Amino acid sequence: MALVSVIIPTYNVEDYIGECLDSICNQTLNDIEIICIDDGSDDSTLDKLNEYASKDDRIKVISQENKGPSSARNAGLDNALGKYIYFMDSDDYLELNALEKLTDIAEENSLDLIIFKLINFDDGSEEKYETRYYNIEALSDLKNTVFSYKDIPDKIFHIAVSPPGKLFKRDLIKDIRFIEGVIFEDNIFFIEALFNSTRLYFYDEYLYNRRVRPGSLMTSKKNFADYIFVSNRLIDITKENGMFDACKASLFDKIIINNYSRFSQSQGESKLEYFDKLKKDFLAKKEEYADDNVFEIIPSRPREIFNSCIESENAREFDLSVKLIDSEILLQRTEDALETKKDQFRNYKEVTKAQLRSLRHDKNQLINNSKRLSAKVNELSYEQKLLVKENKTYKQENRHLTKVNKELMSSTSWKVTKPLRLAGRVAKK
Repeated sequence: MALVSVIIPTYNVEDYIGECLDSICNQTLNDIEIICIDDGSDDSTLDKLNEYASKDDRIKVISQENKGPSSARNAGLDNALGKYIYFMDSDDYLELNALEKLTDIAEENSLDLIIFKLINFDDGSEEKYETRYYNIEALSDLKNTVFSYKDIPDKIFHIAVSPPGKLFKRDLIKDIRFIEGVIFEDNIFFIEALFNSTRLYFYDEYLYNRRVRPGSLMTSKKNFADYIFVSNRLIDITKENGMFDACKASLFDKIIINNYSRFSQSQGESKLEYFDKLKKDFLAKKEEYADDNVFEIIPSRPREIFNSCIESENAREFDLSVKLIDSEILLQRTEDALETKKDQFRNYKEVTKAQLRSLRHDKNQLINNSKRLSAKVNELSYEQKLLVKENKTYKQENRHLTKVNKELMSSTSWKVTKPLRLAGRVAKK
C-alpha cells in the first residue's frame, strides 16, 4: 500500500499535463501511487497520460466519458489505496518536496487533515501573486499547531475549500464523495471532511502553484446558480454536526456574499435565472433565518443584500440596489476616513502648538543663559586684565629689588661689616 494516493482528474490539458505530472513523479517522497482519470478529453491528454504511465509504474490511468471533475475525483477515490489522499489539478504543479513534508507532519502528529497555502501564477507571464483567500489568513494564529474544528467555529467558513490545498487521511473521507453534476461541490466535500476530523493542522507554507488561465475549470464555469444548492447543503451539514449556533454568523455572511458574487459573475439568461432562483430561495427561508436570529448577528452588508434580493422585482434592480448599497458603504468609509484625518490634523495642530510653546520657552531659556554666560565671560575677561596688570607691576618691583640687593651686597660698607656679622652669628650660637 502506498503512503499517498495522488488523484489527478484531467480534461483537455495537453499543454499542461506534462508539467503537472513531472512535479508529481519527481516528488522527494517516492512511496506514492498516481491515479489519473481522463474525463473524456478530445485532445492528446490521454495519450500523454499513457506515455507517462509506460515510464512510471506508479501511474494508473483511468479513462471515462465526460462526466465532470467530481465524477473523475470520485473514480480516483474508488481506486485509491494510500494511507493519505492528495487531489491535484491537472494544469497546476506541486513543489517537489511537498508530499514528503506533509506526510512527515501528518505521521508525527497523527493528523486527519492538513491545510496549507496555495500561490497563484499567471499562465501568460508566470508571475506569482498571493491572495488572502489562499493564504488562509483566518488560521494565521494557529499556524503549525494541532487543533480541532470545534476550536475555530468563527473561522471554518473563511478557509479556502480547494482540494489541492489539503492532505486528507483516507479513513477520514472513505464515506465522502463529491456531488456530481454540481459546481462549487468542493465546498460541501471540505466541510464534510472537516467535521469528520478530530486532529487538524495548518502548515503555513506555499506548496502548491495554482495556474490562472481563461479556460480552467473554475474560470470557465457557467452554472453559478448551483451555489444556491451548495449554500443550503452547507447549512444542513452544519446543523447535522451540532455547529450551527456557533458558526451561523460566519456561515450566513459567506453564503449571502458568495451568492451575490456568483450572481454578479453570471451573464445573460443565466443571470436572470440566478436571480429568480435566489429570490425564491431567500423568500422561502426568510422566516427560518429570522427564527434563527441570523439577521441580528450578520454584518450589515449581507443583511442588506438579502433584503434587497427579496424586495427587487428583477435582476437589474437587484444588481443596481446592491451597487447602491456598496456605494453608500464606500461613501461612509470615506467620510469616516476623512473624519479620522481631520481628528489627526486637529491633534497634530494641538501638538504643534504645544511644541511651539515649548520651543519658545527653550529659546528664551537659551537666550537668558547666553546673556548670563556673556556677562560672566566679560567679568572674567576684566579680572584677567587686572591680573595681567598686577603681574606686570610685581615683575617691575621684583627687578628693582633684585637690583637694589645686588648693589647693597657689592658696596664697601657691606664688605667692611662682614666680619662683624659673622661674629654676631657665632655669639648667638
